[in-house]
Amino acid sequence: MKGVWGATMRIEEKSWNEFWAVHFRIDHRHRIPGIFEWDRQLVAFIEQVCQLAPPARILDLGCGGGDQAKLFAHKGYAVVGIEIAPPLVEFARQQFARENLSGTFIIGDMRDIAYDAEFDACLMLSGTFGFFGDDGDQKLLCSILRALKPGGKTFLMVVPVGHAGRRIRKWSETDGGWALTETWFDVETSTYRSNHFIVLRDGALLRPKAEPGYHANEVIRCYTLPEMRMMLSKAGLRYLASYSSGDLSLPPKPPGADVPREIVVAERPR
Repeated sequence: MKGVWGATMRIEEKSWNEFWAVHFRIDHRHRIPGIFEWDRQLVAFIEQVCQLAPPARILDLGCGGGDQAKLFAHKGYAVVGIEIAPPLVEFARQQFARENLSGTFIIGDMRDIAYDAEFDACLMLSGTFGFFGDDGDQKLLCSILRALKPGGKTFLMVVPVGHAGRRIRKWSETDGGWALTETWFDVETSTYRSNHFIVLRDGALLRPKAEPGYHANEVIRCYTLPEMRMMLSKAGLRYLASYSSGDLSLPPKPPGADVPREIVVAERPR
């Protein structure tokens, strides 16, 4: 591959764990301006809409590096995090150890959870829902129902349905170079798609390997609110409310009719 000045660019392919988990979910995320204040607002918002108080038990599916879980633990909640990427689980454990916090982090696929009425809340944050196709996503909701205590709440942050348009490319600085993210919405499949690359300061281009299952180039199923409500009902969960992640002020208020609902809250009936 030729660079801007005609020189050959070195291309390095990284595994999902090396590329997405380390570069984006840790290095890049922690460089986003205001991200830690947003995390604090999100945790307070979840407490309010899910009616939570310590020492409630929280199951955090796709917990990443444990940034939100850490805030819950500081408040006195009992937190269990499930994450498929070993580097993220290790990072979460290190954060908890460094701050003398108690929490459990498990390397595993969220589709394999087999808890029975153990949690007061189950969280899926930052667009974690929608990776498994219609049938897989439906089965996951059924597993969430079983994991919740009667009256327990689930808080889902989904990627809203978009509109056909050009691909959006964004550059951002990361450790050792710059990250390029390209995103678009596929109307025919109702999926959000993205490609990710990193250009190092020495001119090397990092990109994800083609791997089965989880991979850095995301394909996320986007559901309308009526679709989500139907899926929740089919799983046995009772829909409670929907919100926009663009307004996490308290007290919470429903978004306007023209604002996408990116947050869906439901409960296991008592």
